[in-house]
Amino acid sequence: MAPSSKIVLLHEARRAEPAAEDPAALARGLRAGEAWAQRALLERYTDRLERILTRILGGRADLDDLVQEVFVRAFQRVEELREPRALGAWLTAIAVYVAREAIRARRRRRWLLFLPPEETPEPVTVAASPETRAAVRAFYEVVGRMDADARIAFTLRFVDGMELAEIAGACGVSLATIKRRLKSAEAEFSERAQAHEALADWLEEGRWARR
Repeated sequence: MAPSSKIVLLHEARRAEPAAEDPAALARGLRAGEAWAQRALLERYTDRLERILTRILGGRADLDDLVQEVFVRAFQRVEELREPRALGAWLTAIAVYVAREAIRARRRRRWLLFLPPEETPEPVTVAASPETRAAVRAFYEVVGRMDADARIAFTLRFVDGMELAEIAGACGVSLATIKRRLKSAEAEFSERAQAHEALADWLEEGRWARR
């Protein structure tokens, strides 16, 4: 059975055993390939990974596929997990890597198809006003022009609200490097966003800078 098919089936299986509440037991179960441990991982972290990937990438028709890719890699690389209590941070780091690959793949396709950023799919904003939808669309058009590493740092900080140390850990770089990336990304965002009327109020109120 293909890994992705296995994950889909696990979603439909019974709920995880109580041992899933113990990080060390969960890690042992994952290393042993236990179905209950894989179910527990899916149940506990699917929403978190969907949120992180959406905030980095915006709306994606292939979001479910990207989330499954994170889990597939986690199952394949579980021996690399050294600290069971850091499971969430470890998964976040894998999600960041998958997001970086997705950004770069999209840019390669855009270059081949001569597809401008404004024609990429609009991020989904459920029950949002037209003004909010326009602002979200403009926001992701602006960050879509950033270097992948700058975009990841910027969205994790100012959209997801992660602390600097968390971002550094997720990106696998030093705190000083993240600070430099954010400083550069903030300046780039401020400059490019001024060309979008939909972001005018957001910039004036300094919503992102206060995070």
